[in-house]
Amino acid sequence: MYTTCAFCSGALGGDGGASGLAVGKRFAFDGWKSRAWVICQHCGRWNLTPIDSRLDAIGALERMAAQGRVAATTEQVALIRAGAYDVVRVGKPPRLEMAGWRYGERLKARERERLKVVVPVAVAAVGATIALNVAAGGSIGGFLWQIPNISDYVYTGIVGNRKVNIEPPVCGHCGSIMVLRAKHVQHARFTHTTHQDLALLLRCPKCEHPAAILEGTDAEQALRSGLTYVNLKKGKRIKRKAAEAVSYVERHGGPAELLATTARREVTVSTLRGAEGLAMEMAVDEQAEVRDLEREWRRAEEIAEIADNLIVPPAIEQELKNLKEKRQPDS
Repeated sequence: MYTTCAFCSGALGGDGGASGLAVGKRFAFDGWKSRAWVICQHCGRWNLTPIDSRLDAIGALERMAAQGRVAATTEQVALIRAGAYDVVRVGKPPRLEMAGWRYGERLKARERERLKVVVPVAVAAVGATIALNVAAGGSIGGFLWQIPNISDYVYTGIVGNRKVNIEPPVCGHCGSIMVLRAKHVQHARFTHTTHQDLALLLRCPKCEHPAAILEGTDAEQALRSGLTYVNLKKGKRIKRKAAEAVSYVERHGGPAELLATTARREVTVSTLRGAEGLAMEMAVDEQAEVRDLEREWRRAEEIAEIADNLIVPPAIEQELKNLKEKRQPDS
């Protein structure tokens, strides 16, 4: 197996886990068409594995997938977490329970980012407090107890001021261009349209009137920013809501079903509480990720079709044909 990406030339990295490929931490396979890929951690493109070792790799990836947990699915691909590795199965597998550790990993990543802001702020605040305390003769030492809260407030403010990465909509009431930030999304209302199960009715930051509707990927992008901010405002107790959030998603039938149900309720983003808010954040992220994977799969499949037709020797082509016939269910 090659060690660098065929598209960006970056190192594929990883150790391949139980896949037998010796590289990679994210993989994809199509058992029906006998194809396997290593997904580049840098550019996200799918690198087709050499055909002479592909059958063994597919078998190993099938076993990894069977031991993992389904994070999200579309009709074409399923994202499965197997320990420290991701496996993308082309074709919808039997549904498994949502893995609780997925929420834990998300919260750990958020905590690492938070610490990059909180620690420098806390250090600066401690230094300033000591200096002022000396100057004031020791009368403001109690301020030290407020430093953790101040640091968290600063970090939450930074997240809230991040721009939402979509084309700014125009307010239908005052005509202003709405440059959305994460904190603005908390005032939006879930809704749905004739075209999309999930949409957001935005409130204009300037005139505060209902202003524009976001649909599809724009709505998802806004929610990914807004829900992160809303959940951060709820403080550290959210960490204890992870297991409850898992259950919440499962009771609603998975990420897509939860998003559609919430949209039909037409509630405001800021009204989501505790586990419900975290579950919605997770559902939006999972659906966006699995749709990106499906798009990459379609592009990789076109390349694989060309590559395999060019290099498959007759003997291996017959072996692949036999394997496909064995996989075909009896009619």
